[in-house]
Amino acid sequence: MSTVSTLASILVTVALTVALGALSQWPVHQEPDEAVVRLSWRTEPVRVEECRALTEEELAGVPAHMRRTEECVGGFVDYALTLAIDGRQALTDTLAPSGLRRDRPVHVLHDETVDPGKHRVEVTFSALVPAEDPRREDGSVTLRWSGQMSLEPGEIGLVTLGPSQSRLVHRDPDGP
Repeated sequence: MSTVSTLASILVTVALTVALGALSQWPVHQEPDEAVVRLSWRTEPVRVEECRALTEEELAGVPAHMRRTEECVGGFVDYALTLAIDGRQALTDTLAPSGLRRDRPVHVLHDETVDPGKHRVEVTFSALVPAEDPRREDGSVTLRWSGQMSLEPGEIGLVTLGPSQSRLVHRDPDGP
């Protein structure tokens, strides 16, 4: 390699290094002009099963240590998620439990950008259990939160599961 090409290589390398250093100092942060309503939680799926008692004929050929009194067939249900902001439907989605057998937790993560200010927010998260399931009557398969959020530019209003995992709560951006 000649001296000229070596000097040219060194010069190009130095120039690129200086340019990279200068560009790494370039300010890229912009002040946000929007706020975010964030839905974020994880919950175990609801299992729905139908059981029937086994007959004596069905149990006759089964060894005593393997006998069970009933046989159950079922699976895990999907969930309906809705988000309304100021009376406008912002999200309607159906979520399925994760995992090959759909037996892993259901993960919710959704960001909805909004203008800064006060907003009326309503969130509903319901397990889609059959109509005859008794859990539908006591409301244990539906979680709701509705309330007012006051958000500044760049703030995130979080709706998540409460400590008991049995209700949705709002975490204030200024609070704990």
